[in-house]
Amino acid sequence: MMPYEGLRRATLLLGSTLTVMAGAIISPALPEISRAFSHLPDAELLSKLLLTLPALFIALLAPVAGYLLDWSGRRYVLFFSLVLYAVAGTTGAYLSNIYLILAGRAFLGMAVGALMTAIITLIGDYYEGPLRSTVMGYQAAFASAGGLVFISTGGLLADIHWRYPFLIYAVSLIILAMALVSVYEPARVKPAGKVALPGKTLLRMVPPRVFWVYAVAFFSFAVFYMIPVQMPFMLSNLEGVTNTRTGIAIASMNITAVTMAFNYARIRRRLDFPYIMSLVYLLVALGYIIIGVSDSYGLMVFGILVCGLGFGMQMANVNLWLVNMAPAEIRGTLVGYLNTCIFLGMFFSPILLQPLVMMTSLYQSFILVAGILLVIAGLLTWSKKTGFWDKEAISTNAD
Repeated sequence: MMPYEGLRRATLLLGSTLTVMAGAIISPALPEISRAFSHLPDAELLSKLLLTLPALFIALLAPVAGYLLDWSGRRYVLFFSLVLYAVAGTTGAYLSNIYLILAGRAFLGMAVGALMTAIITLIGDYYEGPLRSTVMGYQAAFASAGGLVFISTGGLLADIHWRYPFLIYAVSLIILAMALVSVYEPARVKPAGKVALPGKTLLRMVPPRVFWVYAVAFFSFAVFYMIPVQMPFMLSNLEGVTNTRTGIAIASMNITAVTMAFNYARIRRRLDFPYIMSLVYLLVALGYIIIGVSDSYGLMVFGILVCGLGFGMQMANVNLWLVNMAPAEIRGTLVGYLNTCIFLGMFFSPILLQPLVMMTSLYQSFILVAGILLVIAGLLTWSKKTGFWDKEAISTNAD
Protein backbone atom coordinates (compact mmCIF):
# COMPACT_ATOMS: atom_id res chain seq x y z
CA MET A 1 0.00 0.00 0.00
CA MET A 2 1.31 3.45 -0.91
CA PRO A 3 2.02 5.98 1.90
CA TYR A 4 -0.84 8.23 2.96
CA GLU A 5 -3.49 5.88 1.51
CA GLY A 6 -6.11 6.95 4.05
CA LEU A 7 -5.45 10.66 3.48
CA ARG A 8 -5.39 10.14 -0.30
CA ARG A 9 -8.75 8.39 -0.31
CA ALA A 10 -10.16 11.07 1.99
CA THR A 11 -8.88 13.73 -0.43
CA LEU A 12 -10.64 12.14 -3.41
CA LEU A 13 -13.86 11.59 -1.47
CA LEU A 14 -13.95 15.03 0.15
CA GLY A 15 -13.02 16.57 -3.20
CA SER A 16 -16.10 14.87 -4.61
CA THR A 17 -18.28 16.96 -2.30
CA LEU A 18 -17.27 19.98 -4.39
CA THR A 19 -18.38 18.63 -7.76
CA VAL A 20 -21.90 17.68 -8.90
CA MET A 21 -23.89 20.12 -6.76
CA ALA A 22 -21.32 22.93 -7.03
CA GLY A 23 -23.65 25.19 -8.97
CA ALA A 24 -26.60 24.39 -6.71
CA ILE A 25 -24.86 25.76 -3.58
CA ILE A 26 -26.47 29.12 -4.38
CA SER A 27 -29.84 27.61 -5.35
CA PRO A 28 -31.69 28.77 -2.19
CA ALA A 29 -30.49 32.34 -2.83
CA LEU A 30 -31.85 32.56 -6.40
CA PRO A 31 -35.08 34.43 -5.53
CA GLU A 32 -33.09 36.95 -3.44
CA ILE A 33 -30.51 37.40 -6.20
CA SER A 34 -33.33 37.96 -8.69
CA ARG A 35 -34.77 40.67 -6.45
CA ALA A 36 -31.34 42.26 -5.87
CA PHE A 37 -30.92 42.76 -9.62
CA SER A 38 -34.58 43.46 -10.39
CA HIS A 39 -33.57 46.77 -12.02
CA LEU A 40 -32.04 44.78 -14.88
CA PRO A 41 -34.07 43.29 -17.72
CA ASP A 42 -34.55 39.49 -17.41
CA ALA A 43 -33.29 39.51 -13.80
CA GLU A 44 -34.92 36.14 -13.08
CA LEU A 45 -33.29 34.56 -16.14
CA LEU A 46 -29.90 35.99 -15.18
CA SER A 47 -30.25 34.59 -11.67
CA LYS A 48 -31.06 31.13 -13.08
CA LEU A 49 -28.01 31.38 -15.34
CA LEU A 50 -25.86 31.82 -12.23
CA LEU A 51 -26.97 28.31 -11.35
CA THR A 52 -26.71 26.67 -14.78
CA LEU A 53 -23.80 28.52 -16.44
CA PRO A 54 -21.14 26.50 -14.60
CA ALA A 55 -22.66 23.34 -16.07
CA LEU A 56 -22.18 24.69 -19.61
CA PHE A 57 -18.52 25.46 -19.03
CA ILE A 58 -17.96 22.14 -17.30
CA ALA A 59 -19.37 20.52 -20.42
CA LEU A 60 -17.15 22.56 -22.73
CA LEU A 61 -13.90 22.19 -20.78
CA ALA A 62 -14.13 18.67 -19.31
CA PRO A 63 -12.79 17.02 -22.51
CA VAL A 64 -9.82 19.41 -22.45
CA ALA A 65 -9.22 18.46 -18.82
CA GLY A 66 -9.44 14.78 -19.75
CA TYR A 67 -6.93 15.30 -22.55
CA LEU A 68 -4.52 17.07 -20.17
CA LEU A 69 -4.94 14.29 -17.62
CA ASP A 70 -3.88 11.70 -20.21
CA TRP A 71 -1.03 13.70 -21.70
CA SER A 72 0.48 15.77 -18.88
CA GLY A 73 -0.50 13.92 -15.71
CA ARG A 74 -3.24 13.79 -13.10
CA ARG A 75 -1.78 15.68 -10.11
CA TYR A 76 -1.28 19.14 -11.55
CA VAL A 77 -4.72 19.22 -13.16
CA LEU A 78 -6.20 18.36 -9.75
CA PHE A 79 -4.16 21.04 -7.95
CA PHE A 80 -4.96 23.79 -10.44
CA SER A 81 -8.67 22.99 -10.44
CA LEU A 82 -8.87 23.27 -6.64
CA VAL A 83 -7.23 26.72 -6.68
CA LEU A 84 -9.46 27.99 -9.51
CA TYR A 85 -12.54 26.60 -7.72
CA ALA A 86 -11.90 28.83 -4.70
CA VAL A 87 -10.98 31.96 -6.67
CA ALA A 88 -13.85 31.77 -9.17
CA GLY A 89 -16.49 30.41 -6.81
CA THR A 90 -16.26 33.24 -4.31
CA THR A 91 -16.72 36.08 -6.86
CA GLY A 92 -20.40 36.50 -5.97
CA ALA A 93 -19.42 37.40 -2.41
CA TYR A 94 -17.76 40.66 -3.41
CA LEU A 95 -18.61 41.62 -7.03
CA SER A 96 -21.61 43.91 -7.62
CA ASN A 97 -21.95 43.47 -11.38
CA ILE A 98 -24.03 40.40 -12.20
CA TYR A 99 -22.29 39.99 -15.55
CA LEU A 100 -18.90 39.79 -13.81
CA ILE A 101 -20.38 37.28 -11.37
CA LEU A 102 -21.57 35.28 -14.38
CA ALA A 103 -17.99 35.35 -15.70
CA GLY A 104 -16.82 34.00 -12.35
CA ARG A 105 -19.41 31.24 -12.61
CA ALA A 106 -18.01 30.33 -16.02
CA PHE A 107 -14.51 29.93 -14.53
CA LEU A 108 -16.05 27.93 -11.70
CA GLY A 109 -17.44 25.56 -14.33
CA MET A 110 -13.96 25.12 -15.80
CA ALA A 111 -12.65 24.26 -12.34
CA VAL A 112 -15.41 21.76 -11.58
CA GLY A 113 -15.01 20.05 -14.96
CA ALA A 114 -11.30 19.53 -14.35
CA LEU A 115 -11.79 18.55 -10.70
CA MET A 116 -14.51 15.98 -11.35
CA THR A 117 -12.65 14.46 -14.31
CA ALA A 118 -9.44 14.20 -12.30
CA ILE A 119 -11.12 12.53 -9.32
CA ILE A 120 -13.00 9.91 -11.37
CA THR A 121 -9.89 9.17 -13.44
CA LEU A 122 -7.70 8.81 -10.34
CA ILE A 123 -10.19 6.39 -8.77
CA GLY A 124 -10.01 4.35 -11.98
CA ASP A 125 -6.20 4.46 -11.83
CA TYR A 126 -5.75 3.67 -8.14
CA TYR A 127 -8.34 0.89 -7.71
CA GLU A 128 -9.53 -2.21 -9.53
CA GLY A 129 -12.30 -4.79 -9.35
CA PRO A 130 -14.74 -4.79 -6.39
CA LEU A 131 -12.68 -2.14 -4.56
CA ARG A 132 -13.21 0.20 -7.51
CA SER A 133 -16.98 -0.33 -7.24
CA THR A 134 -16.85 0.39 -3.52
CA VAL A 135 -14.80 3.57 -3.86
CA MET A 136 -16.93 4.78 -6.76
CA GLY A 137 -20.02 4.26 -4.60
CA TYR A 138 -18.38 6.20 -1.79
CA GLN A 139 -17.46 8.94 -4.27
CA ALA A 140 -21.11 9.33 -5.24
CA ALA A 141 -22.12 9.24 -1.56
CA PHE A 142 -19.71 12.04 -0.70
CA ALA A 143 -20.90 14.05 -3.72
CA SER A 144 -24.44 13.71 -2.38
CA ALA A 145 -23.31 14.54 1.15
CA GLY A 146 -21.72 17.69 -0.23
CA GLY A 147 -25.08 18.67 -1.65
CA LEU A 148 -26.75 18.00 1.70
CA VAL A 149 -24.25 20.04 3.72
CA PHE A 150 -23.47 22.84 1.28
CA ILE A 151 -26.98 23.51 -0.06
CA SER A 152 -28.58 23.53 3.40
CA THR A 153 -25.75 25.76 4.64
CA GLY A 154 -26.30 27.95 1.59
CA GLY A 155 -29.94 28.31 2.60
CA LEU A 156 -28.99 29.41 6.11
CA LEU A 157 -26.46 31.91 4.77
CA ALA A 158 -28.92 33.19 2.14
CA ASP A 159 -31.33 34.19 4.91
CA ILE A 160 -28.58 36.49 6.22
CA HIS A 161 -27.57 37.83 2.79
CA TRP A 162 -27.60 36.40 -0.73
CA ARG A 163 -23.83 36.96 -1.06
CA TYR A 164 -22.80 34.69 1.81
CA PRO A 165 -23.40 31.28 0.13
CA PHE A 166 -20.63 32.14 -2.35
CA LEU A 167 -18.08 31.96 0.50
CA ILE A 168 -18.62 28.19 0.74
CA TYR A 169 -16.47 27.69 -2.37
CA ALA A 170 -13.31 28.60 -0.39
CA VAL A 171 -13.52 25.11 1.21
CA SER A 172 -11.57 23.77 -1.79
CA LEU A 173 -8.37 25.24 -0.34
CA ILE A 174 -8.56 22.72 2.52
CA ILE A 175 -8.82 19.88 0.00
CA LEU A 176 -5.86 21.36 -1.89
CA ALA A 177 -3.67 21.13 1.23
CA MET A 178 -4.62 17.46 1.63
CA ALA A 179 -3.97 16.75 -2.06
CA LEU A 180 -0.49 18.30 -2.00
CA VAL A 181 0.52 15.82 0.70
CA SER A 182 -1.18 12.62 -0.44
CA VAL A 183 -1.93 12.46 -4.19
CA TYR A 184 0.76 10.83 -6.34
CA GLU A 185 1.00 10.46 -10.09
CA PRO A 186 -0.16 6.90 -10.94
CA ALA A 187 1.83 4.67 -13.23
CA ARG A 188 0.12 4.74 -16.61
CA VAL A 189 0.65 4.28 -20.34
CA LYS A 190 0.42 7.41 -22.46
CA PRO A 191 -1.61 7.14 -25.67
CA ALA A 192 0.43 6.33 -28.74
CA GLY A 193 0.71 8.87 -31.53
CA LYS A 194 1.25 12.58 -31.81
CA VAL A 195 0.58 14.93 -28.93
CA ALA A 196 -2.75 16.11 -30.25
CA LEU A 197 -6.40 15.63 -29.58
CA PRO A 198 -7.40 12.00 -30.13
CA GLY A 199 -7.68 11.10 -33.78
CA LYS A 200 -8.63 7.98 -35.69
CA THR A 201 -6.08 5.78 -33.90
CA LEU A 202 -7.50 6.56 -30.49
CA LEU A 203 -11.10 6.55 -31.68
CA ARG A 204 -10.64 2.92 -32.72
CA MET A 205 -9.88 2.17 -29.06
CA VAL A 206 -13.27 3.48 -27.93
CA PRO A 207 -15.94 0.77 -27.43
CA PRO A 208 -19.05 1.87 -29.40
CA ARG A 209 -21.35 1.24 -26.41
CA VAL A 210 -19.58 4.15 -24.68
CA PHE A 211 -21.67 6.54 -26.77
CA TRP A 212 -24.89 4.99 -25.45
CA VAL A 213 -23.60 5.51 -21.91
CA TYR A 214 -23.02 9.15 -22.82
CA ALA A 215 -26.64 9.44 -24.01
CA VAL A 216 -27.93 7.87 -20.78
CA ALA A 217 -25.78 10.29 -18.76
CA PHE A 218 -27.09 13.36 -20.63
CA PHE A 219 -30.72 12.38 -20.14
CA SER A 220 -30.29 11.28 -16.52
CA PHE A 221 -28.74 14.53 -15.36
CA ALA A 222 -31.15 16.71 -17.32
CA VAL A 223 -33.85 15.02 -15.24
CA PHE A 224 -31.77 15.27 -12.06
CA TYR A 225 -31.31 19.05 -12.34
CA MET A 226 -35.03 19.71 -12.43
CA ILE A 227 -34.99 19.75 -8.63
CA PRO A 228 -32.35 22.48 -7.93
CA VAL A 229 -33.51 24.60 -10.90
CA GLN A 230 -37.30 24.42 -10.54
CA MET A 231 -37.98 23.62 -6.88
CA PRO A 232 -36.88 26.99 -5.41
CA PHE A 233 -39.59 28.74 -7.42
CA MET A 234 -42.21 26.09 -6.60
CA LEU A 235 -41.37 26.19 -2.89
CA SER A 236 -41.17 29.99 -2.67
CA ASN A 237 -44.84 30.14 -3.72
CA LEU A 238 -45.85 28.16 -0.63
CA GLU A 239 -46.83 30.19 2.39
CA GLY A 240 -44.19 30.44 5.12
CA VAL A 241 -41.37 28.80 3.15
CA THR A 242 -38.11 30.72 3.77
CA ASN A 243 -34.78 30.40 1.95
CA THR A 244 -33.58 28.17 4.75
CA ARG A 245 -36.53 25.81 4.35
CA THR A 246 -36.02 25.83 0.57
CA GLY A 247 -32.37 24.87 1.02
CA ILE A 248 -33.30 22.11 3.46
CA ALA A 249 -35.95 20.76 1.07
CA ILE A 250 -33.59 20.61 -1.92
CA ALA A 251 -30.71 19.25 0.17
CA SER A 252 -32.96 16.57 1.72
CA MET A 253 -32.67 14.61 -1.52
CA ASN A 254 -29.10 13.88 -0.50
CA ILE A 255 -30.15 12.16 2.73
CA THR A 256 -31.56 9.18 0.87
CA ALA A 257 -29.01 9.56 -1.94
CA VAL A 258 -26.10 9.10 0.46
CA THR A 259 -27.63 5.91 1.85
CA MET A 260 -28.10 4.39 -1.59
CA ALA A 261 -24.65 5.47 -2.79
CA PHE A 262 -22.92 3.86 0.19
CA ASN A 263 -24.73 0.62 -0.70
CA TYR A 264 -24.04 0.89 -4.43
CA ALA A 265 -21.31 -1.81 -4.46
CA ARG A 266 -23.76 -4.25 -2.84
CA ILE A 267 -26.43 -3.44 -5.44
CA ARG A 268 -23.86 -3.71 -8.25
CA ARG A 269 -22.99 -7.26 -7.21
CA ARG A 270 -26.62 -8.25 -7.89
CA LEU A 271 -27.60 -6.10 -10.86
CA ASP A 272 -25.92 -5.11 -14.12
CA PHE A 273 -25.56 -1.47 -15.17
CA PRO A 274 -28.71 -1.18 -17.38
CA TYR A 275 -30.88 -2.79 -14.70
CA ILE A 276 -29.58 -0.33 -12.10
CA MET A 277 -30.44 2.59 -14.39
CA SER A 278 -33.95 1.16 -14.83
CA LEU A 279 -34.30 1.04 -11.04
CA VAL A 280 -33.04 4.64 -10.82
CA TYR A 281 -35.68 5.81 -13.30
CA LEU A 282 -38.48 3.93 -11.54
CA LEU A 283 -37.65 5.55 -8.19
CA VAL A 284 -37.26 9.04 -9.65
CA ALA A 285 -40.53 8.66 -11.57
CA LEU A 286 -42.32 7.83 -8.32
CA GLY A 287 -40.77 10.87 -6.62
CA TYR A 288 -41.73 13.18 -9.49
CA ILE A 289 -45.31 11.96 -9.42
CA ILE A 290 -45.48 12.77 -5.70
CA ILE A 291 -44.01 16.25 -6.36
CA GLY A 292 -46.43 16.81 -9.23
CA VAL A 293 -49.52 16.16 -7.10
CA SER A 294 -48.26 17.78 -3.88
CA ASP A 295 -49.88 20.85 -2.35
CA SER A 296 -47.77 21.19 0.79
CA TYR A 297 -44.15 21.59 1.85
CA GLY A 298 -44.07 18.23 3.63
CA LEU A 299 -45.36 16.28 0.64
CA MET A 300 -42.87 17.97 -1.67
CA VAL A 301 -40.02 17.04 0.65
CA PHE A 302 -41.26 13.44 0.72
CA GLY A 303 -41.22 13.35 -3.08
CA ILE A 304 -37.69 14.76 -3.11
CA LEU A 305 -36.57 12.08 -0.63
CA VAL A 306 -37.97 9.35 -2.91
CA CYS A 307 -36.07 10.88 -5.85
CA GLY A 308 -32.89 10.70 -3.77
CA LEU A 309 -33.19 6.91 -3.61
CA GLY A 310 -32.72 6.84 -7.38
CA PHE A 311 -30.24 9.68 -7.74
CA GLY A 312 -28.01 8.09 -5.09
CA MET A 313 -27.20 5.24 -7.46
CA GLN A 314 -27.10 7.31 -10.64
CA MET A 315 -23.69 8.98 -10.38
CA ALA A 316 -21.80 5.88 -9.26
CA ASN A 317 -23.47 3.71 -11.89
CA VAL A 318 -22.77 6.03 -14.83
CA ASN A 319 -19.17 6.64 -13.76
CA LEU A 320 -18.33 2.99 -13.12
CA TRP A 321 -20.09 1.89 -16.33
CA LEU A 322 -17.85 4.23 -18.33
CA VAL A 323 -14.62 3.57 -16.40
CA ASN A 324 -15.02 -0.19 -16.84
CA MET A 325 -15.43 0.25 -20.61
CA ALA A 326 -12.59 2.75 -21.04
CA PRO A 327 -9.08 1.59 -22.04
CA ALA A 328 -6.60 2.85 -19.42
CA GLU A 329 -4.60 4.79 -22.03
CA ILE A 330 -7.49 7.14 -22.80
CA ARG A 331 -9.48 6.86 -19.57
CA GLY A 332 -9.08 10.55 -18.71
CA THR A 333 -10.26 11.62 -22.16
CA LEU A 334 -13.36 9.41 -22.08
CA VAL A 335 -14.22 10.49 -18.52
CA GLY A 336 -13.89 14.08 -19.70
CA TYR A 337 -16.46 13.51 -22.44
CA LEU A 338 -18.72 11.76 -19.92
CA ASN A 339 -18.65 14.87 -17.76
CA THR A 340 -19.46 16.92 -20.85
CA CYS A 341 -22.63 14.87 -21.31
CA ILE A 342 -23.53 15.05 -17.61
CA PHE A 343 -23.23 18.81 -17.39
CA LEU A 344 -24.74 19.53 -20.78
CA GLY A 345 -27.75 17.66 -19.42
CA MET A 346 -27.76 19.95 -16.38
CA PHE A 347 -27.38 23.09 -18.49
CA PHE A 348 -30.16 22.17 -20.90
CA SER A 349 -32.51 20.95 -18.16
CA PRO A 350 -34.54 24.19 -17.85
CA ILE A 351 -34.52 24.66 -21.64
CA LEU A 352 -35.82 21.15 -22.32
CA LEU A 353 -38.46 21.48 -19.60
CA GLN A 354 -39.82 24.81 -20.79
CA PRO A 355 -42.03 23.43 -23.62
CA LEU A 356 -43.67 21.04 -21.13
CA VAL A 357 -44.28 23.90 -18.69
CA MET A 358 -45.79 26.08 -21.42
CA MET A 359 -48.12 23.29 -22.57
CA THR A 360 -49.22 22.37 -19.04
CA SER A 361 -47.78 23.72 -15.78
CA LEU A 362 -44.64 23.27 -13.71
CA TYR A 363 -46.39 20.69 -11.49
CA GLN A 364 -47.76 18.70 -14.43
CA SER A 365 -44.37 18.78 -16.17
CA PHE A 366 -42.96 16.65 -13.33
CA ILE A 367 -45.69 14.07 -13.96
CA LEU A 368 -45.00 14.06 -17.71
CA VAL A 369 -41.27 13.55 -17.11
CA ALA A 370 -42.16 10.67 -14.77
CA GLY A 371 -44.02 9.02 -17.64
CA ILE A 372 -40.98 9.40 -19.92
CA LEU A 373 -38.77 7.86 -17.22
CA LEU A 374 -41.02 4.81 -16.95
CA VAL A 375 -40.86 4.26 -20.72
CA ILE A 376 -37.05 4.52 -20.82
CA ALA A 377 -36.73 2.22 -17.80
CA GLY A 378 -38.64 -0.38 -19.79
CA LEU A 379 -36.43 0.14 -22.85
CA LEU A 380 -33.23 -0.28 -20.81
CA THR A 381 -34.52 -3.51 -19.28
CA TRP A 382 -35.51 -4.80 -22.72
CA SER A 383 -32.13 -3.83 -24.25
CA LYS A 384 -30.26 -5.75 -21.57
CA LYS A 385 -32.41 -8.85 -22.01
CA THR A 386 -31.81 -8.81 -25.78
CA GLY A 387 -28.05 -8.80 -25.20
CA PHE A 388 -27.48 -5.32 -26.62
CA TRP A 389 -25.00 -4.40 -23.88
CA ASP A 390 -23.16 -7.73 -24.09
CA LYS A 391 -22.02 -7.49 -27.71
CA GLU A 392 -18.55 -6.26 -26.78
CA ALA A 393 -16.13 -6.92 -23.97
CA ILE A 394 -15.46 -4.34 -21.32
CA SER A 395 -12.04 -3.61 -19.84
CA THR A 396 -10.17 -6.32 -17.94
CA ASN A 397 -10.41 -4.26 -14.76
CA ALA A 398 -14.18 -4.58 -14.69
CA ASP A 399 -15.63 -5.29 -11.30
